[in-house]
Formats: sequence, C-alpha cells, structure tokens
Amino acid sequence: MPLEDHWDRLIRGLRSGDEKIVAEFCAQYGRHLHAVAEKNIATGLRRRVGPESIMQSAYRTFFRRAREGQFDLADSEDLWRLLCAITLTKVREQARYHLRHKRAVNRETDVGAAEEAGERRQPTAPGPTPAEAAALAEQFEVLLASLDVEEQRIVELKLQELTNLEVADRLGCSDRTVSRILARIKDRLEQSFESA
Repeated sequence: MPLEDHWDRLIRGLRSGDEKIVAEFCAQYGRHLHAVAEKNIATGLRRRVGPESIMQSAYRTFFRRAREGQFDLADSEDLWRLLCAITLTKVREQARYHLRHKRAVNRETDVGAAEEAGERRQPTAPGPTPAEAAALAEQFEVLLASLDVEEQRIVELKLQELTNLEVADRLGCSDRTVSRILARIKDRLEQSFESA
C-alpha cells in the first residue's frame, strides 16, 4: 500500500474510532510515548503518577479530539510532534496538581527510610489541644459573624485554597478588590486577637 494511502487510512480510522487502526496506532506509538512521559516525570512525582497513566490520558485527549476532527496532520512527523506536545502537557498538568498547596510532593517524608535508619519520627508540629481548638473555632465563628455577606463569601472561598484571582473570578470582581477586602479582614482579625 502506498504511503499516502496508508496515511489516509490511518487518519480516517483514528477519526472514526476504528478499533483495529487504534490498536495499530497504540502498538506503533505506545512505547515511544511511554518513554517521553517517563523521561519528563520528576523523580518525586513518580511516587504518585506513572508514565502509563500519563500516556493513557494523552491517548484519551488525542482520540477525543481526533474524532472531533480538530487535527490537520500532514504526515507522521506532524502526528509525532502533536503526540509529544499532548504528553508533555499532561506531565505539566500532573506536576502542577501534585505540587499545589497541601498536596505538594515535596511536603512528603519517607517514613520507611527514617525508621530503617533507626530514627524515631515525631510529628513536625503537635496540634492544638481540644480546648484550644474549640476556643479558636468559637473565636473564628464570632469573627465570621461580624463580616458582611461579601466578606464571608471571600473567606469561605479562600478556605477552599482558591487564589485571589480565582475568588475574584467566582465573585465577578477584580483581584484587587479581593486583596483589599482580605487586608481589611486581616486587620480586624489582628485587632480581635490583640483584644483577646
């Protein structure tokens, strides 16, 4: 079969979701995509995300968009560049997700290695006593009740670990407005703690 006919058959098959062509495609590109994913996943991230899951996610995106006719691929080089771009984007998305706030990979400690070395692990910071936690919760409720509806909504969204920009987007205001209101709330909170 001439190369051009083979290429047209491949593209038509991918767009239609032809199982035989999809299987051939995966056999042809799978090992190489796996290598791209494996090479680009940071060492710390490998404990949570493997190259197989990155590759599968890249495949899902590629096949969905191919069925929607979103790609105009001239040849196998275009196809390979596209597959690499999708795979690298998936790696970056996973890295962003797993390095964000409390999920951050770099906050983990290897307890098994410490125990093997004979170290006894202690909590990094002991939590408050039940009485202290209750007092703080009560003081927080009093402060929250003293805020207006907009301020309360901002505090609730910030407690969900949203950025100021994300809060502003949800509330339909500017991030400067969110920053200004948060500064006002912080001042009130500091005054409340000083007087307590």
